[in-house]
Amino acid sequence: MLMLRHVHKPVSAWRRISVSSVFALCLSLLLIGTCPPGRAEGGDPYARRPLQAVHCAENIQPPTIDGDLSDPAWQRAAKASVFLDSQTHKPAPDQTEAYLMYDKTYIYVAFYCKDSQPDGIVARETVRDAQLFNDDTVEFRLDPFLTYKWEDHASFQVNPLGTRRTRMGGGRAGKLEWQGDWDAATRRVSDGWTAEMRIPWAILSYPRGRGQKLMGLNFRREQQRTKISSMWSDLGPGFFNEREGIWQGVEAPEQTWKPRFSALPYLLPTGQMSGGHSQFRAGLDLRYQPTPELTSVATINPDFASVEGAVESVGFSRSERFVPDKRPFFLEGRDYLELGEFYSIGSYFDSARITQVDTGLKLYGKMTPKTTLGMLGTIAVGHQANFVTQIRRELSPTAGANLMLLQRLAPGEDNTVGVFSANARKGKWSLNGEVSQSAGPGAGGMAWSTAVNLEDKNLFTTLRYRRVGASYLDRLGYVPFTDYEGWSSYTDWSMEWRHGYLRSFDMSLNPTFDNHLDGRPFRRQIHWSMGVETRDDYRFGINIGGGKFDQDTDFTYGFNIGGNVSNRFRQWSLFFTTGQLASKPYTAFGPGLSVRLFKKFDLALSTFLENYDGGVNQQHILTFNYELSPYRAWGGRLVVENAGTNFFLSYHNAGRGGMDTYFILGDPNAQRFSRRVMVKFVFAL
Repeated sequence: MLMLRHVHKPVSAWRRISVSSVFALCLSLLLIGTCPPGRAEGGDPYARRPLQAVHCAENIQPPTIDGDLSDPAWQRAAKASVFLDSQTHKPAPDQTEAYLMYDKTYIYVAFYCKDSQPDGIVARETVRDAQLFNDDTVEFRLDPFLTYKWEDHASFQVNPLGTRRTRMGGGRAGKLEWQGDWDAATRRVSDGWTAEMRIPWAILSYPRGRGQKLMGLNFRREQQRTKISSMWSDLGPGFFNEREGIWQGVEAPEQTWKPRFSALPYLLPTGQMSGGHSQFRAGLDLRYQPTPELTSVATINPDFASVEGAVESVGFSRSERFVPDKRPFFLEGRDYLELGEFYSIGSYFDSARITQVDTGLKLYGKMTPKTTLGMLGTIAVGHQANFVTQIRRELSPTAGANLMLLQRLAPGEDNTVGVFSANARKGKWSLNGEVSQSAGPGAGGMAWSTAVNLEDKNLFTTLRYRRVGASYLDRLGYVPFTDYEGWSSYTDWSMEWRHGYLRSFDMSLNPTFDNHLDGRPFRRQIHWSMGVETRDDYRFGINIGGGKFDQDTDFTYGFNIGGNVSNRFRQWSLFFTTGQLASKPYTAFGPGLSVRLFKKFDLALSTFLENYDGGVNQQHILTFNYELSPYRAWGGRLVVENAGTNFFLSYHNAGRGGMDTYFILGDPNAQRFSRRVMVKFVFAL
């Protein structure tokens, strides 16, 4: 009855049947079997490649992590050779060899990257956990629970300068005491470069229990000169994880596990530069890992004033804009609390919705190797309490289901939302669906969607049906529109070439056909874009789109151009769009520039100017960072937005563990400059 209350005409029989039919089909597909561990899909010898675990015996000296592969231990390690180009699925021209072994404390990984033009090796980034996609890199990826899900993988990446980047399964904040430290070293050699890694078991989540286990793994290399991404176990045209390699016979150090506890108290004195007003805050973050599979995180009196948040864009928009949350407490375990996609109904949980926190608690990880749990609770005394729980069950390597419950308790804002979703894939075809019900003041509607998808080497296409009730309300999520139903599709076709003037080509098409629930037209729109990238590092793109949005007419077209697109240290771009939006004239353009000066000083400028029906919007963002060392830097940001201007200057000493120190002049997230000085100390206990 809740679904019918806001509909002006009876719901047709086919519509009622469609929800149950879709989920019956989806659940039946969940039971489709796939290749058992250790067996190649379709007989492909380069998929699901086995690698026998090698234990570094006590009478063998573990390798010294210095980038030199001459240590005798590497001669006994398991060897992974013949890396395949991810586009051609043939052996890459410049081959890579990887070596793997372990003992009761560490996992040891080595790479030997051959390069026919060693002078063309690209290495620029020196800051820990910076994006490394513009550099040559090697990566070791581990799937300890063999779930074949990206969110459960741990990834360890290093460039030829020895700069490390880590991604831990489930998501972790950047503090070394919580993220977990590991070692890496690299060397240039006459025919390429080498890398060594030493990864402590202690920083990983992995299955308990004695005896031998199967784990998923892969080795990957990015070569910037050729733009070739090669990997050892070929994931195929769709990059399907069930084709990853299998690490056989692993005996993880269960007998050495002890529950781990760490605390990060902070002190935060703050003073105004005028008026003499000052304040002092203190708080505490706690992390407890009772088992290798589960982690709990708590925060008491948190302060996010030193967190540089994303800047919300300005300009024409019919819906609320999504702004990523960068607060460390909410980054912990975030992968276990994510559900929903923007191109579907939306994201069912958006942590940025929680703006007031006096205390918070999280629990996330594995209840069983195939069952994942994520829980979050926050309380702001006298204002609001928020609770989120999600359970995910993997029923096969290519099928799973999620159940999520969200609740906000606040005066006049009580809200409860339940979500069930399921997905299944057979070969290149997949089916997914979701259904959600909301309840509380102003709520009571249902939302659901289902989609069929095709993922091939150069093609991805999806056809989706969505229905969102007029009274559907998710106060903890990001759902941009309600009161509509209809079809949408998205198709992306791309190509890469290893020779010739063009390096890559991509084209996308996105039609949308929606009605309001009473039958009135809502969206009748189509958008098309195309882009090419050249061998000399330029990119050109064009776009066109339009249609009807309610009673308004949209039609825009434009272009974008960029240079040095694979080198953020001397990169530039420009976009231009014109036409009409909401039946009114519209023009927008903006240049962008990023450059590194004196090998230490990074500058980035982005500008957006918009003229909409004679009214001008503008936003200019200048960010800068001077790197004193991989762990210490000066930085800041200037934001000019219409009539407001904000500026802040910061110093951060992250150290290699131990105490973090922040100095901030101004407020990173204010609308206008704040004459404030803040010093923050974070201690590791």
